Amino acid sequence: MRTIGFRSNVLFIVAASVGLLASLGRPWYAPAPVQTPGEVRIGDVQGPVEQFFSRLAREFTTAHGTTGWQAFSSTDTILTILVLFAIATSIGTLVPNVQQPCREVLRLVTLAMLGIVVVKLANTPDAAGLVERRQGAWIALCVTGIMASSANTIYHAPLVRRKKGRALYETPPLLVIPERSHVFDTPGSVGPETAEPTQPAA
Repeated sequence: MRTIGFRSNVLFIVAASVGLLASLGRPWYAPAPVQTPGEVRIGDVQGPVEQFFSRLAREFTTAHGTTGWQAFSSTDTILTILVLFAIATSIGTLVPNVQQPCREVLRLVTLAMLGIVVVKLANTPDAAGLVERRQGAWIALCVTGIMASSANTIYHAPLVRRKKGRALYETPPLLVIPERSHVFDTPGSVGPETAEPTQPAA
């Protein structure tokens, strides 16, 4: 089975970072709908299981709600700063001189973003009446999971070392043709290069 390459993981992190910023513009939370007495039908049983699946369907399909930029006071700023760090350090892992510290910082940054999203996904802002999650929160969870996985792969990948004493781009050596050896030549088998010129007949 072919694994994803080193540079492909870097591209995944950059793309997922952009996706995280885009998810903040999507609805993250929304108030729970309240059924009026006229909407309750006879024989309609709303048990815990039915309510769970009904709420889950609203979280993935409903596009109305409060966006991440509106719901957060400082978390959105923190995530934006971490996204910039993730993009910079992921590109830095391609540079041999700074790849080791960039790998360590990238791993910590992606884990921090994943942790923040998980906390915000679990703790909805109930005080503001926003008790249900929406698409933006789930999208953020997916992209931060991708970033953390790719960063972990980059962290454990072998280091790319530049060979000392060699230029980055070298011209190929010229082809040298060795001289012809005359050790095993028999007398009288001298080549045309070393043969003596014949004297013209008198």
